[in-house]
Amino acid sequence: MENQLQMLIRPLWIELPMCVLRQGHGCKMLFPILNMHAYLKHIAAGMFIVLLCTGCSSKRNTPATRAWHELTTRYNIYFNAEEAYNEALKSITESHIDNYQTWLPMYPNSADPNDTVVKQPGGPFDRVVEKMTTAIQEHSITAKPRRDPAQPNTQEYRDWLRQNEFNPFIDRAWLLMGKAHVQNKDYTEAISVLSYTVRLFAYDIDVVSEAQIWMMRAYTEMGWFSDAEGLALTLQVRRLPKDLHDKFTEFYALLLIRQEKYRDALPFLIQTVKSEKSGIQKRRLQFLLGQVYAHLGERENAYNAFEQIKKLSTPYDEVFNALVAQSQVATGDGEIIGELQKMAENKKNSAYLDRIYAAIGDVYLSRNNVEKAIENYLLAEEKSVRNGVEKALTQVTLGDIYFERKDFLKAEPRYSQALGALPRSSGNYARVEFRTDVLGELVPHMEVLARQDSLRQLAVQPDESDKIIEGELFRIGSIAKDRLGDFEFAVEVYNRHLTDFPESIRRKEVYHQLYQLYLRMGNRAMAKSLKDKIISEFPQSEYAAAMSDPDYEHVVRNYARVQDSLYQQTYLAYQQGQVETVQGNFKRAQKLFFNGHLMPKFMLLNALSLAQSGNPEQLNTALSELIQKHPGTEETKMAQQILAGLSEGKTLVANVQPFSGIDWESHIVAGNAADSVCFEKEKNLPHSLLLLFSPNSLRKNELLFAVSDFNFSNFQIRSFHTDYTYVFPYEALQIKPFRSFEEAGRYASMLAGDSIFRQNITTGIVPLVISDKNLEILRDGEPLENYISFVTNE
Repeated sequence: MENQLQMLIRPLWIELPMCVLRQGHGCKMLFPILNMHAYLKHIAAGMFIVLLCTGCSSKRNTPATRAWHELTTRYNIYFNAEEAYNEALKSITESHIDNYQTWLPMYPNSADPNDTVVKQPGGPFDRVVEKMTTAIQEHSITAKPRRDPAQPNTQEYRDWLRQNEFNPFIDRAWLLMGKAHVQNKDYTEAISVLSYTVRLFAYDIDVVSEAQIWMMRAYTEMGWFSDAEGLALTLQVRRLPKDLHDKFTEFYALLLIRQEKYRDALPFLIQTVKSEKSGIQKRRLQFLLGQVYAHLGERENAYNAFEQIKKLSTPYDEVFNALVAQSQVATGDGEIIGELQKMAENKKNSAYLDRIYAAIGDVYLSRNNVEKAIENYLLAEEKSVRNGVEKALTQVTLGDIYFERKDFLKAEPRYSQALGALPRSSGNYARVEFRTDVLGELVPHMEVLARQDSLRQLAVQPDESDKIIEGELFRIGSIAKDRLGDFEFAVEVYNRHLTDFPESIRRKEVYHQLYQLYLRMGNRAMAKSLKDKIISEFPQSEYAAAMSDPDYEHVVRNYARVQDSLYQQTYLAYQQGQVETVQGNFKRAQKLFFNGHLMPKFMLLNALSLAQSGNPEQLNTALSELIQKHPGTEETKMAQQILAGLSEGKTLVANVQPFSGIDWESHIVAGNAADSVCFEKEKNLPHSLLLLFSPNSLRKNELLFAVSDFNFSNFQIRSFHTDYTYVFPYEALQIKPFRSFEEAGRYASMLAGDSIFRQNITTGIVPLVISDKNLEILRDGEPLENYISFVTNE
């Protein structure tokens, strides 16, 4: 019956793929468009009869079922998904507002490398992912067909029989799903899907190439540049169709720009601009091209690149931004200033006055006319009506000028106001954040000092003013030295302290601070003079003891690095249970870094080592000393929790040991310790499985591929989200969602029993089941060892 019905419709079906289904690949219509509906109606009727008799299950692999599932995938699901993809992309592109005073992104939905917010799964392309998941689940044909004895036994036919997928259109579903994940910024999901696509359709080099090109984009967005470069090398030697070659060129430009290889990126970016058909995207790329030229110092090419923007049916605000950008790279300074001043007088530009005056300020600053630059930056600050990024960047420039002049009272408000509006992706952000923080600490003391200096000159309560001034000078000097890193300013402040208050009780500390400063500045004569004063005037002090150490000068010159190195050694020793090493390093830290910012951490490790060696009384004493000397620190909070537990008769659980292999039984232990007040005890909550490993102990993409293969091979209906996270001091691949602890545990057991996974990933992994609530607690700073303690106390 089935063969007879297939013969009935075969003449029609042979023509249909040629005429309709392959139109997108250049085939011509072989019948008038007016007959299309009747023709499709005829086909549908024939197919309905066949499938009514044979069933349309994807478990059956016949010419009829393959034709049915291809048709349904293409026109009933993929078409709508592709429309949804294009609409979502168009909406993002048209609604995005570019900031022309910073580097433009190549794409409006590119990942922000400086964004610290944890990305939640999903986004505007979720509908596409859902539709393609449905297409694959319902229309993928993996069953092998019966061998057709009428077919010649050619190599091509044998290869066809060996393939794993027989719906000839399902590869497009996998590719579109991977692209949708990239556009959603779910990059690990995208890599999972696309890497599986590469292996599933390894026989189709074009499908493999397209998947690898989008994997290259995903790797680039994640900052996995070596993996992206590896794919780029593979693709560069492959002959690609024009559309794929253009897409490779585009994504390779992105990769080079993200690595700040601007010179290498130029030819690829130029070609991408030429190939781009979308007007909005073409203008964005053209502006980025001008920025690259400007960064490389090619002012004429930059000017011409910005000029081209005006010829692309460009809205006025983009033309204006191009004009401002041109003013910053043009060669005739006087002419530029004149043009900008004319723009300022044009009422049409009233909303852009801040940008215009900022551009004039930039020109004056480039000519080292700082006073005229300040004058125009102040005008830009005053004329700003948007109080957004533009104003923030002007304030940063003003803040920088005042900062270099050590006019910190004027610099601080500029930085602090700018920080709130400055995007994290800005190259200035980290510097502005640091200076805002430091000046926020320094400036209040400088304001008090200025006020008390005025009162002393007026002879109003001179003794009280002297006491305040002496304290403020010491605090300002310490902040200038240790936080600001301005050694000359710190020396100036400390020397005033010694001059104004020669009998101060802080004289010893001031001597030592100046000794350290002169050593770091390379003034050995002054450093020796201060050292001699400390030893002669304060022979019994801790400073004199520290200076007796033969390595002390090296320590002072490399204070932060040596202190950090000693702490890392001590922490590693503690993890490995080397109690004597921990306690020896603590004594050395006491001698050399008694005022160091890591001292609370050294004290806590020393106390915990006493717990390891079974000295509860010494542990109690050490924790109490930590609380007394360093109140308010995170280490003190932990010490208080430990003391509270000891007072209740509890024992301290030793720190977790470094991972050395796969402990697949560890997921069995849950977390319900009755005495825990920190972690959530409920098991019937959303859970995740964490595959924990030490940083740099394995290739993260190999682990991701192994988990993806396991998921796609074992879960046809259900999908999992995978992403990398950090749980100090380990990295982890997070797999979710699971509805409960037991469900996550069953998944972990299945993964443990998968021979292919265990063959690919052999060492360095510890699986840990944890509720989403408890994972958030760890991300908020609760130590992992506390969760391990919570788990093991169950």
